[in-house]
Amino acid sequence: MDQQLLEVIGWGWINVALITFCILFFFKVVAPFGRHTRSDWGSVISNTWGWFFMEIISPITLWTGFIASGGLESSWVAKVGITFWTVHYINRTFIFPFRMSNKKKKMPLVIVGSAMFFNSINGTLNGYFLGGGWFYFSLPLFVIGVVLFGVGMYINIMSDNILLNLRKPGETHYVVPKGFLFNRLSSPNLFGEIVEWTGFFLMVPSVASLSFLVWTLANLIPRARDHHEWYLKTFKDYPTHRKVLIPEIW
Repeated sequence: MDQQLLEVIGWGWINVALITFCILFFFKVVAPFGRHTRSDWGSVISNTWGWFFMEIISPITLWTGFIASGGLESSWVAKVGITFWTVHYINRTFIFPFRMSNKKKKMPLVIVGSAMFFNSINGTLNGYFLGGGWFYFSLPLFVIGVVLFGVGMYINIMSDNILLNLRKPGETHYVVPKGFLFNRLSSPNLFGEIVEWTGFFLMVPSVASLSFLVWTLANLIPRARDHHEWYLKTFKDYPTHRKVLIPEIW
């Protein structure tokens, strides 16, 4: 596909992300999955398999775009970028969903479908831009990006581990998470993911990697706010000193 056409698509996709952020944040539209699950969003699917299907589409479309644009002959920078992306989604697709203790929880199919669409666009765009070498390279930015991606993934996985171990198999009640960055934030797992994709953008700056970062922010900032408000409403003794998403700031 033509680079110029994909750049136009990428900028349009960023504008859609900004509109989505405004709807989620200012109109407080809460996506009905996880602790915010509701029964009025139509047909549902197992939470585990919902996560699997909506995450696996990302590496599939990423590698499809990468190979289609000649990625197998691309630079080592592009190959490092696609490797980092793939490692993240191996965890999110094949490990994280199957570690969930509550196997009875459901997720609306509309959420799964919308997430698959979102991930397919971002995966395809980034695959083409990586494979075609359509990104800016700066060694200092690349090194900073690698460090941020690693730190962010560590924060994300460590936080997920705490959340996944809050309950024993079969238990369905919610517990206030403690330890690690949960002592400062309500959603350090989401903070870690934002750090990850900021790092990815710095590694291989392009309209594609920027669009994925913007979409990450558009989805996770409102989600973190919703989590924080849910904690405050659900637990009367919830620590009020905890920030929503960014340590010491918000």
